Amino acid sequence: MTEPWLASFEIRFPASTVDELLLALIVRDLVHGSSYDVVVEETKEEFLVDATVSDELDGEGYIALFEVEITGEVQHETAREFFEEVIEGAVEEAEALREAREDLGSLPVDAVEFRPVPEDDERWDLVTPDWLAPEDAEVPFGFRSYRRDSGEAWPSEQQLDDSGRVIVVPFDGKLHLVAIPAPKDDEECGEADATH
Repeated sequence: MTEPWLASFEIRFPASTVDELLLALIVRDLVHGSSYDVVVEETKEEFLVDATVSDELDGEGYIALFEVEITGEVQHETAREFFEEVIEGAVEEAEALREAREDLGSLPVDAVEFRPVPEDDERWDLVTPDWLAPEDAEVPFGFRSYRRDSGEAWPSEQQLDDSGRVIVVPFDGKLHLVAIPAPKDDEECGEADATH
Protein backbone atom coordinates (compact mmCIF):
# COMPACT_ATOMS: atom_id res chain seq x y z
CA MET A 1 0.00 0.00 0.00
CA THR A 2 1.24 3.47 -0.85
CA GLU A 3 2.55 5.50 2.05
CA PRO A 4 0.40 8.58 2.71
CA TRP A 5 1.94 11.96 2.09
CA LEU A 6 1.21 15.24 3.81
CA ALA A 7 0.60 18.69 2.44
CA SER A 8 0.14 21.82 4.48
CA PHE A 9 -0.84 25.30 3.41
CA GLU A 10 -2.64 28.34 4.70
CA ILE A 11 -5.45 30.50 3.38
CA ARG A 12 -5.99 34.03 4.62
CA PHE A 13 -9.57 35.25 4.99
CA PRO A 14 -10.67 38.84 5.60
CA ALA A 15 -11.79 39.44 9.17
CA SER A 16 -12.71 43.12 9.36
CA THR A 17 -16.33 42.45 10.42
CA VAL A 18 -18.21 39.88 12.49
CA ASP A 19 -19.72 38.48 9.30
CA GLU A 20 -16.35 38.03 7.60
CA LEU A 21 -14.87 36.24 10.59
CA LEU A 22 -18.03 34.13 10.94
CA LEU A 23 -17.67 32.96 7.33
CA ALA A 24 -14.04 31.95 7.89
CA LEU A 25 -14.91 30.00 11.04
CA ILE A 26 -17.72 28.16 9.24
CA VAL A 27 -15.30 27.18 6.45
CA ARG A 28 -12.86 25.87 9.06
CA ASP A 29 -15.60 23.81 10.67
CA LEU A 30 -16.77 22.38 7.32
CA VAL A 31 -13.29 21.24 6.30
CA HIS A 32 -11.84 20.13 9.66
CA GLY A 33 -12.09 16.36 10.05
CA SER A 34 -13.42 15.85 6.53
CA SER A 35 -12.53 12.76 4.53
CA TYR A 36 -13.01 12.11 0.81
CA ASP A 37 -12.66 9.00 -1.34
CA VAL A 38 -11.80 10.37 -4.77
CA VAL A 39 -11.90 8.75 -8.20
CA VAL A 40 -10.55 10.82 -11.10
CA GLU A 41 -12.63 9.90 -14.14
CA GLU A 42 -10.03 10.75 -16.79
CA THR A 43 -7.01 9.03 -15.26
CA LYS A 44 -8.75 6.48 -13.00
CA GLU A 45 -6.57 7.66 -10.12
CA GLU A 46 -8.06 6.76 -6.74
CA PHE A 47 -7.01 8.39 -3.51
CA LEU A 48 -8.19 9.25 -0.01
CA VAL A 49 -8.01 12.78 1.41
CA ASP A 50 -8.18 13.53 5.15
CA ALA A 51 -8.07 17.15 6.29
CA THR A 52 -7.64 18.98 9.57
CA VAL A 53 -7.66 22.73 10.11
CA SER A 54 -6.28 25.00 12.81
CA ASP A 55 -6.48 28.77 12.88
CA GLU A 56 -4.95 32.00 14.08
CA LEU A 57 -5.60 35.72 13.85
CA ASP A 58 -3.10 38.44 13.04
CA GLY A 59 -3.26 42.11 12.16
CA GLU A 60 -4.14 41.37 8.56
CA GLY A 61 -6.92 38.84 9.00
CA TYR A 62 -7.86 35.27 9.79
CA ILE A 63 -5.53 32.45 8.77
CA ALA A 64 -6.78 28.89 8.30
CA LEU A 65 -3.93 26.36 8.46
CA PHE A 66 -4.76 23.19 6.52
CA GLU A 67 -3.04 19.83 7.06
CA VAL A 68 -3.99 17.33 4.35
CA GLU A 69 -3.06 13.63 4.35
CA ILE A 70 -3.34 11.95 0.96
CA THR A 71 -3.23 8.20 0.45
CA GLY A 72 -3.16 6.54 -2.96
CA GLU A 73 -1.46 6.67 -6.33
CA VAL A 74 -2.09 10.26 -7.41
CA GLN A 75 -0.17 13.14 -8.92
CA HIS A 76 0.40 16.00 -6.49
CA GLU A 77 -1.17 18.45 -8.94
CA THR A 78 -4.34 16.34 -9.17
CA ALA A 79 -4.64 16.23 -5.40
CA ARG A 80 -4.05 19.98 -5.15
CA GLU A 81 -6.75 20.74 -7.73
CA PHE A 82 -9.21 18.48 -5.95
CA PHE A 83 -8.61 20.14 -2.59
CA GLU A 84 -9.00 23.59 -4.15
CA GLU A 85 -12.46 22.42 -5.26
CA VAL A 86 -13.16 21.28 -1.68
CA ILE A 87 -12.29 24.75 -0.36
CA GLU A 88 -14.39 26.50 -3.01
CA GLY A 89 -17.36 24.27 -2.17
CA ALA A 90 -16.89 24.92 1.55
CA VAL A 91 -16.91 28.69 1.00
CA GLU A 92 -20.15 28.44 -1.02
CA GLU A 93 -21.80 26.29 1.64
CA ALA A 94 -20.53 28.59 4.40
CA GLU A 95 -22.09 31.59 2.66
CA ALA A 96 -25.46 29.82 2.56
CA LEU A 97 -25.19 28.77 6.22
CA ARG A 98 -24.28 32.32 7.22
CA GLU A 99 -27.40 33.61 5.50
CA ALA A 100 -29.47 31.32 7.74
CA ARG A 101 -27.76 32.52 10.93
CA GLU A 102 -29.48 33.30 14.21
CA ASP A 103 -27.77 35.66 16.62
CA LEU A 104 -27.76 34.31 20.18
CA GLY A 105 -26.30 37.37 21.89
CA SER A 106 -22.90 38.66 22.88
CA LEU A 107 -20.79 39.34 25.96
CA PRO A 108 -17.64 41.36 26.59
CA VAL A 109 -14.54 39.18 26.29
CA ASP A 110 -13.65 39.74 29.95
CA ALA A 111 -17.09 38.47 31.05
CA VAL A 112 -16.22 34.99 29.76
CA GLU A 113 -13.54 32.48 30.64
CA PHE A 114 -12.42 29.46 28.65
CA ARG A 115 -11.80 26.19 30.50
CA PRO A 116 -10.56 22.78 29.38
CA VAL A 117 -13.27 20.11 29.43
CA PRO A 118 -12.97 16.32 29.64
CA GLU A 119 -13.57 14.34 26.47
CA ASP A 120 -17.06 13.30 27.60
CA ASP A 121 -18.10 16.97 27.80
CA GLU A 122 -16.78 17.98 24.37
CA ARG A 123 -19.34 19.37 21.95
CA TRP A 124 -18.55 18.94 18.26
CA ASP A 125 -21.37 21.36 17.47
CA LEU A 126 -19.57 24.24 19.23
CA VAL A 127 -17.03 26.05 17.05
CA THR A 128 -14.52 28.24 18.89
CA PRO A 129 -11.31 29.71 17.45
CA ASP A 130 -8.17 27.85 18.52
CA TRP A 131 -6.48 30.99 19.84
CA LEU A 132 -9.09 31.29 22.62
CA ALA A 133 -8.13 27.90 24.07
CA PRO A 134 -6.56 27.91 27.53
CA GLU A 135 -3.17 26.28 28.02
CA ASP A 136 -3.16 22.47 27.95
CA ALA A 137 -6.62 22.32 26.31
CA GLU A 138 -7.13 20.08 23.28
CA VAL A 139 -8.21 22.02 20.21
CA PRO A 140 -10.64 22.38 18.62
CA PHE A 141 -13.18 20.72 20.96
CA GLY A 142 -11.45 20.26 24.31
CA PHE A 143 -12.47 23.58 25.84
CA ARG A 144 -15.61 25.65 26.38
CA SER A 145 -16.62 29.15 27.40
CA TYR A 146 -18.29 29.98 30.72
CA ARG A 147 -19.81 33.14 32.16
CA ARG A 148 -17.60 34.59 34.89
CA ASP A 149 -20.58 35.95 36.89
CA SER A 150 -22.49 32.67 37.21
CA GLY A 151 -20.08 29.96 36.10
CA GLU A 152 -22.70 28.69 33.64
CA ALA A 153 -21.68 27.32 30.27
CA TRP A 154 -22.08 29.90 27.50
CA PRO A 155 -23.61 28.84 25.16
CA SER A 156 -25.82 26.60 27.27
CA GLU A 157 -26.43 22.93 26.56
CA GLN A 158 -29.97 23.87 25.49
CA GLN A 159 -28.73 26.43 22.99
CA LEU A 160 -26.38 23.85 21.52
CA ASP A 161 -29.11 21.19 21.42
CA ASP A 162 -31.47 23.60 19.63
CA SER A 163 -28.92 24.54 16.94
CA GLY A 164 -27.04 22.78 14.19
CA ARG A 165 -23.85 24.61 15.12
CA VAL A 166 -23.02 27.45 17.47
CA ILE A 167 -20.05 29.62 16.48
CA VAL A 168 -18.16 31.81 18.96
CA VAL A 169 -17.01 34.88 17.02
CA PRO A 170 -14.55 37.17 18.85
CA PHE A 171 -14.63 40.68 17.47
CA ASP A 172 -13.91 44.16 18.77
CA GLY A 173 -13.74 43.23 22.44
CA LYS A 174 -16.88 41.08 22.40
CA LEU A 175 -17.73 37.43 21.92
CA HIS A 176 -20.71 36.91 19.63
CA LEU A 177 -22.71 33.68 19.64
CA VAL A 178 -24.16 32.74 16.26
CA ALA A 179 -26.27 29.67 15.51
CA ILE A 180 -26.29 28.17 12.03
CA PRO A 181 -28.01 25.08 10.59
CA ALA A 182 -26.10 21.80 10.58
CA PRO A 183 -23.96 21.39 7.45
CA LYS A 184 -25.62 19.32 4.71
CA ASP A 185 -23.09 16.49 4.99
CA ASP A 186 -23.00 16.46 8.78
CA GLU A 187 -21.59 13.22 10.21
CA GLU A 188 -20.92 11.80 6.74
CA CYS A 189 -17.74 11.09 4.85
CA GLY A 190 -17.60 12.60 1.43
CA GLU A 191 -17.28 10.63 -1.78
CA ALA A 192 -16.26 12.50 -4.85
CA ASP A 193 -15.69 12.02 -8.54
CA ALA A 194 -13.12 14.42 -9.93
CA THR A 195 -12.68 15.45 -13.52
CA HIS A 196 -9.62 17.34 -14.66
